[in-house]
Order: sequence, then C-alpha cells, then structure tokens
Amino acid sequence: MSLFKKELSYFADKIINLLKQNDLFATFDDTSFKDYLVQVSIKNKLVNLGKINIYYKPSKKSYSLVNSNIKNEDVVRIINKCWDMANGFETHAEDSGIYEAFVDGSYINGKTGCGAVIFLGNKKIKEISKNIEDTSTRQFGGELCAVIEVINWCKKNDIKKLRINYDYLGIEYFANGKWKAKNKLAQEYTEIVSSSDIDIFWRKIKSHTGNTKNDIADKLAKAGAMS
Repeated sequence: MSLFKKELSYFADKIINLLKQNDLFATFDDTSFKDYLVQVSIKNKLVNLGKINIYYKPSKKSYSLVNSNIKNEDVVRIINKCWDMANGFETHAEDSGIYEAFVDGSYINGKTGCGAVIFLGNKKIKEISKNIEDTSTRQFGGELCAVIEVINWCKKNDIKKLRINYDYLGIEYFANGKWKAKNKLAQEYTEIVSSSDIDIFWRKIKSHTGNTKNDIADKLAKAGAMS
C-alpha cells in the first residue's frame, strides 16, 4: 500500500469537487498512487487535458502541486484557482480595492535578494526584484526588505489597502509587536510599517505548496540575490 494514501485521497477529492464546479472533470484510482503522491487525470467534456501530481509532506502536513503536462493556459489558470481555494489561498476580488502582495527573501552564495509581486484581483500589477547590499542578515533581511519595497511602492501609488502574503512569520510578528525588534533592520522595518497610513492585512502561506503567486515572489527573490 502506498504511504499516505488516505491523506492524498482526501485532498484529491477536494480538488476534484472544485474542478467540477468549473466544468473540468478529474479522476484517480488505485493505480494513481505512489508514496507521498497521487496523480490526477483531468479532462473536459471533449478531450483529456493531462495530469497533475499532488504531493503530501507529512512533516508539515501540507500538500504541493506539480502540473506535469497540461499546456492549455486557461485550464492551468482554473487548476491554480481551485488549488488556492482548497488551501485557503484565495485573493481578494478586484473590486474590493485590496491589493495582494506576495513577498520573499533569498540568500544565495553570500548574496541577499528580495522579491515581491503585487496583484489586484488576478491582475498582476507590479514585480519587484532587488539585490540587498547588507548581507549580514541573510534571508531574514531579504524577507523584511521585500515588505519595505512593497510599502514604498504603495505609498508612491496612493494604495490604501494591502494584504501581505508571506512565509516567514517575523514579517507579521515584528509588525504587530509579538516579536521584539532587536537589530537595526528589524527596528527600521517596524517603524516603516507602523508609520504607514496603509491598512495592512497579514496572511501566512507555506512556501512550496503550489501557490503560483508565492512561487513568483520566490523566483524574484532568487533573481535579486544573483543580480
């Protein structure tokens, strides 16, 4: 028997029900399982569209998604939308006026980078990728600098409502005082957030769980580190 078949079946059924609401039909059977993995076949009313792989990570009790061979962009967009809904990753609608920023930091070969992507609804508004000169705080510095860059952009563009999606808990905990800012960068960060007149909401999203917007921020942070 494949490892974690029960957990994978549960989540695959969840995705299948959401896909069905978007006129896509998905199936799996006993031959679809490997350890930590289930492969789900997807079709519409006319043709088979391809397969997705759903992985389970027991140490974090989290799932990740790999699109193995589906090329149709509209179908991929629906799959990603359903995946976000299944994980509670939905973004605010465009008419809400709430911008969504996905942020990340990276430390590669002694270099630090920050990355962010900003959306309004599902429309990409801005990408940020930057090299950080001060490498003493490593990835931690990249994470905080990504938020600083987003806030500065929002100020320049008169954005008043913002949700910051992050995978490093300090981004929220320094801002709300749960963690004490002890170094210069963290202190600068808390001052910038607290003095902003932007209505900021926070949401933690686990990294590498198939959220495409989070993955963009990750790539931008890596590119910043290597630039």
